[in-house]
Amino acid sequence: MSANNNSYQHKLKQAAQWCALLHSDAPADEDIQAYHQWLNLHPDNQKAYDELTALWSEFEAPEDDGLNTRVLNNVLEKDQPRSHGTVKAFLSIALFSGFGLLLNHLGLSGITADHYTLKGQTQTIQLQDGSLVTLNAQTQIDIEFNDEKRLIHLHTGEIHINATTNPSWPLVVQTQNTSATALGTSFSVKSRQQDTYIVVTESKVKVCYLAQHSCVIGQQGEAMEVENGHLIGPYDTNPSVRLAWLNHRLVANDISLPALLESLEAHYPGVLMYQHSELNHIRVSGVYPTNNIDLAMKMLASDPAIKHRSIANYLQVISLK
Repeated sequence: MSANNNSYQHKLKQAAQWCALLHSDAPADEDIQAYHQWLNLHPDNQKAYDELTALWSEFEAPEDDGLNTRVLNNVLEKDQPRSHGTVKAFLSIALFSGFGLLLNHLGLSGITADHYTLKGQTQTIQLQDGSLVTLNAQTQIDIEFNDEKRLIHLHTGEIHINATTNPSWPLVVQTQNTSATALGTSFSVKSRQQDTYIVVTESKVKVCYLAQHSCVIGQQGEAMEVENGHLIGPYDTNPSVRLAWLNHRLVANDISLPALLESLEAHYPGVLMYQHSELNHIRVSGVYPTNNIDLAMKMLASDPAIKHRSIANYLQVISLK
């Protein structure tokens, strides 16, 4: 990809941020002034902003039957901004479009972490001690080894660890307010905002809620969690269900359709668009592939109440028939 394309993609990302800000309820005067200063920095800034504004208008059209495929394709197929750069910008403004879109686009934050994955990615790495760490989609970790312990900082996302055992050199996964110390070989840790979830697949794990200095020990087939400021567990669970993502699967057991779509979205580099309130009453169960979102959408669309459309290979629209 040329330097010019990279530069224009950066301008598109900036334009998306300005578009979202200026379409919010009440942009501050200093924001409007800064926006005009940004426009005057380069002619391409105005061009990029105009493209994003045109796309925005398609979202706001009251008689629009979903999205205007022609306009979306026009933006996606521009000679200068190739698809991924444009999609990043498109996703940024879509968050503010009022459609109930749940999105977290292609990992624009967190790329300074030692290891990270974006939407639709998983990765397995081998640490210097021989331990294997598998990162689920949209995960960010830092690694810190010293003489006292092996420390993995899990900033966000989910990891599964096959640890090499060494009682004199403990392996610890730490989230914002929780630590999980391996007392055996295999476990997973998930961090979501203020909450942490641990599943023990082999041996034992010691979990401590740092805010309350309280600890519990979970065994194989058990889970523990820190949720809403409380340390819960250990309690029995099914690791094969909780960790189906390791085999590119998502198991749903009578959950709401928006909850399923939110989980699937992390594994799709494009956008899933739907209205939460419209679909919240629909319950779903099944095993859905996370590495083939098109197939997962077709499985959902087999329900006579659900309609699915795919647009430009980057947008999956789910609605009621």
